[in-house]
Amino acid sequence: MTPKIVAPAQPSDTVTAIEEAARDLLAEGGLEALSMRGVAARVGVSATAIYNYFENKQALVKRVVSQGFERFTGYLRGAIVDLPVGSAERLKALGEAYIRFALENREYFRVIFASHAETPQDIEELPEGGGYELFRQTVVDAMEAGTIREADPDLVVLYLWTHVHGLVTLLLTCEPDARCEHTGKRLSAPELFTRFSEFVLYGLRPEGVSRAETGSVAAS
Repeated sequence: MTPKIVAPAQPSDTVTAIEEAARDLLAEGGLEALSMRGVAARVGVSATAIYNYFENKQALVKRVVSQGFERFTGYLRGAIVDLPVGSAERLKALGEAYIRFALENREYFRVIFASHAETPQDIEELPEGGGYELFRQTVVDAMEAGTIREADPDLVVLYLWTHVHGLVTLLLTCEPDARCEHTGKRLSAPELFTRFSEFVLYGLRPEGVSRAETGSVAAS
């Protein structure tokens, strides 16, 4: 039986409890698992009482998702604030912050990257832009500084984002690091990301083999 949250005495505490209950239900079962009655049962108030704070279910979902993205972008901005613009360290720090956010805020991570609409939203419609513009500007700065090669920045952002998101999703589901103990110790999520970053920056070509040679081999 799911334990109930004790009904708080202050309205602000009640709102927080409602938001946290909604977040957890969304993380556990997605949009279909969320109902005002289910939230009320966890908080320990009546379902009608929730409408004193949120107009409807959609408003509650929007608030929870916004909170998740605000926290997410806070992690990202905090990670790079003291690092040189255009540096590889700045790109790496964003990836590490992405992983930290996911592992330290698992419910919010599942909520903000789950589907809450019938069709996928445009990135600009997401709260805080989903962190996309921050990623993109960091990539553009790195290109202008000569840290990474020139390319379509949006394509590079999508490539880097899918890399780190895929790693995080896998880490939340199982423990692949158990297969990577070649150094005699289990690698943590940040350590795995650091190892993978070398492949991202330099590719999988054997040392001494040019890009043109790799292309001819792939085409054969």
